[in-house]
Amino acid sequence: MNPIADALQFYDKSCQTTLNGDLRYYLTRGYVYSGEDTFIMARPITRRHARFVLDEKFTYKPKEYDTWFCYLAVGKLERFLELAPFKLQWILFHRQDKDDKDRWYTWEGFERAIRITKDEQSKET
Repeated sequence: MNPIADALQFYDKSCQTTLNGDLRYYLTRGYVYSGEDTFIMARPITRRHARFVLDEKFTYKPKEYDTWFCYLAVGKLERFLELAPFKLQWILFHRQDKDDKDRWYTWEGFERAIRITKDEQSKET
C-alpha cells in the first residue's frame, strides 16, 4: 500500500488541478498528512457555507468551523479520527473515485461506522 501513489491516480490530464497545486493550497489553508497507511488533505470549514468549499477565494471564519472537509483521503480513512488536529461536529468526504458525490458524517457517526466496519472485518477473519 502506497497512499501517496494512489492519490496521484486521481490527477489525470482531465483534472483542473494538480497534486502540487492542491498540496500548496492545503498546506497553507488546511492540513496534509502522508504516511505509510494514509494520505489526507483536509481543511476546516463551515457546513452552512459548504457550497463554497472549492472556491479558493471564499474565506471561512475560524470561530464558525464545524466541519472537516476531506478533499482527498486515501488508505485507512479511520486514521483521520486520530490525525485531525481538533474534533469538529461534521466530516465531509469529497468522493472523487466512484460517484463524485460528497459524503456527510457527524464525527460520532463516522466513529460508529468505523467501529462497525472493524467489528465486521474481525468476524470474517
